[in-house]
Amino acid sequence: MSNREPFDTSPTAAPSPTPVMGALWGWFRLLTGTAAQVYLVLMATLAVIAVLPVAFGWHSTVILTGSMEPHITAGDVITLSTLPGGQPVPLGHVVQFTSPAQAQSDGVERLILHRVVTDNEDGTYTTAGDANADVDSTPLTREQITGQARLLVPFIGLPALWLGTGQHLRLGLWAAATIAALLATLTVLVPQTRTDDPDDDPDNAPGYDPAALQDTEKIPVLARRGALAVAGAAVLAGMVNLPAPPSTAAFTARTSTRASWAVAAAPVPLTLGRAGPYGLLAAAAAINQTPGGHETTVNASVGTSPGTNIVAFQNTGARPNVTGQVEPGTPAAAAAMTDARTLEGALNSRAVTASRAATLSGVITPGVYTSTTGAFHIPTTLTLDARGNPAALFIFRATSLTAALNSQILLTGAAKAANVYWVMTGNVTLATNTTSRGTFLARGSITANLNSGGPTQRLTLEGRFISLGAGTSGGVIELNRPTITLPTA
Repeated sequence: MSNREPFDTSPTAAPSPTPVMGALWGWFRLLTGTAAQVYLVLMATLAVIAVLPVAFGWHSTVILTGSMEPHITAGDVITLSTLPGGQPVPLGHVVQFTSPAQAQSDGVERLILHRVVTDNEDGTYTTAGDANADVDSTPLTREQITGQARLLVPFIGLPALWLGTGQHLRLGLWAAATIAALLATLTVLVPQTRTDDPDDDPDNAPGYDPAALQDTEKIPVLARRGALAVAGAAVLAGMVNLPAPPSTAAFTARTSTRASWAVAAAPVPLTLGRAGPYGLLAAAAAINQTPGGHETTVNASVGTSPGTNIVAFQNTGARPNVTGQVEPGTPAAAAAMTDARTLEGALNSRAVTASRAATLSGVITPGVYTSTTGAFHIPTTLTLDARGNPAALFIFRATSLTAALNSQILLTGAAKAANVYWVMTGNVTLATNTTSRGTFLARGSITANLNSGGPTQRLTLEGRFISLGAGTSGGVIELNRPTITLPTA
């Protein structure tokens, strides 16, 4: 090893950094470069995931709006598979479909991404955005469906969204940040070429050529930098020009949002509150027309408010027929009526699943239904099928409800009478010997089994009747030979 004199620092040279500052600077470079590399790798991975399914026959779409929040957000990319001809339309799942020009307010055909919420009797389907208060106004046919959502890739479509919607400031800031991350990765994490001193070689081997060695070492360094630069440019260009047609997660007229991308408020809970113990609750009167009050069983309370007229319902005496309390115009009945009106408002606030024909028969799945004619009628047997979900809701809203002689409302598929609601702005009229289930709320009056010819022809109700009254009319419940039992939760 050769002996050398200590290196003399030039009086004009910049002072060398202290060891502490050098260490801090080294850590800063390392952390900055690592964060930049993680960002670039994440963006590249998401971009690949968004386009890779194309190789397997799937396709991708960029979401433009926020009506599917909180599950799908504007700027997300959804990958979709085609729906095979023999496969049923996936009720409750998200699908992409073509909405015809005549269904759009601007008269332009577009792709929509919404959830299928119900299948209709006419073979069409009702869709809705998760953040929308209403379902889509135009029913969907199977032929319109272009794909079923399979995979969500978050955020990766934002640059394409910003470009397509003219949000150039956001696009520019993102591009600048991505370029900065690329430069940080190139300058910090790709090692610089080193200058080898022959004196560092203990043997000082003959033929040592420092210049040639430096040129050789530059090749892999430049290759790595070039590869990173190409990859970064590809990610930048690919995210801006993502090859995925956009879908609109369309809003309805009553989207429950504070701003364009806000999440809809949760539905108002359905609770009976203090009206829960009542089998009969009327604004004006509750009248039992059974002679002497016998052959009547109400396994609940009976109340009126503000009216005080309760006829032939008693929980004492020789023929008690009410197992709960009898509350004619009491504070307890008034409180129950207040909570019943609150429940009515909550039921009316629920988004409509579909409008149905006036005649209710066959099997109906969970949903919120209104009548195309304004009224509902049950001619024979109506079966409510919860499809194995004991929490499934059935809500029917109309101006009036009638049920024919010997008609029945049956429950199947784990359906519960506690989750069935009939909300009428007018009257409820049930003919002789009917079997009913659910909570019936009417602004008009409720009558049932009034033309009964004998003790075997009875009204059977698993649920409750609530007549809220409307102005000077309504508010009366009039029954003959009822058997009423409160539903179990």
